[in-house]
Amino acid sequence: MSVTKPIWISAGLGALCLTALGAGAATARTSELREIRCDMMDMERGRVRTLEAVDLRVLRDTARHGRFMPTLPAGVVSIMCSRNSIVPAANDDEVLWLGMPFHIAQMGSPGRLAVLELNEGRYRYRMIEGRAPDAAEQAAIDARLAEFQSRFPPTR
Repeated sequence: MSVTKPIWISAGLGALCLTALGAGAATARTSELREIRCDMMDMERGRVRTLEAVDLRVLRDTARHGRFMPTLPAGVVSIMCSRNSIVPAANDDEVLWLGMPFHIAQMGSPGRLAVLELNEGRYRYRMIEGRAPDAAEQAAIDARLAEFQSRFPPTR
């Protein structure tokens, strides 16, 4: 996995909402789920640092047969992917099986940021920044969390 120079971001991660990437939330409802990029996050001197991960694609790699096992440098505490939807994808729980949370950034203006976490054997989804999910998104999120929970602990 190639890693380029770090990008410093604020604790709220608002700078990484990716407004420059274009389409808004309406696109997410009318098109296929797309993942624009994924990054690794670590901490340095108390600040969140994002490391670009050119070869990392959670959507693609978790859909493959077998366990999601990316090569990550020491100190990585989370993976974050930018997508056209804030709703977790079918296999996003595999990121959590690595022992770290998974951040989902929805591109657009304004962007949104959520985190998928595992806490005491329960999956949890929290919005960190941006507007709350609408009713359809919340229903999809709830269904996805129930799906994740049904296969915990992971067996594959």
